[in-house]
Amino acid sequence: MAIVLMLAAGWAAQAQAQAQGPAKSVYRCGNSYSQTPCSGGSEIQVDDARSASQQKQTTDAARRDARSAQEMERERLKLEGKAAPAVIPPPKADPFPEPVASSAKAKKQKYFTAASPRKPKASAAKKTKTAGNDA
Repeated sequence: MAIVLMLAAGWAAQAQAQAQGPAKSVYRCGNSYSQTPCSGGSEIQVDDARSASQQKQTTDAARRDARSAQEMERERLKLEGKAAPAVIPPPKADPFPEPVASSAKAKKQKYFTAASPRKPKASAAKKTKTAGNDA
């Protein structure tokens, strides 16, 4: 794909250069190139030494590569449209399952009722009895 893009870029640059006509000279200014002279720059001649048949061959190859790239893109888009649905794994088992009631009483009981594991103290029981007798 990168090769196709590079060839297409080269073809576009060549087409632009042909539209402008042959470049007379290019100036090297340090590490960059320009069509206008600069101070301290050197002039470089950039004539295309290829024959007309070689230039036509290059243009034809660039067009062929561009068509091939378009066909590959259409094929890729078609394949992406037919993509298989993503596989979603089933949920894992609940890490905190509800406890299973072992006795019949626990199965019948609808609501949880808290009970103290200690027996009430005798003094508290006596107070309730004496309070009930005084009345």
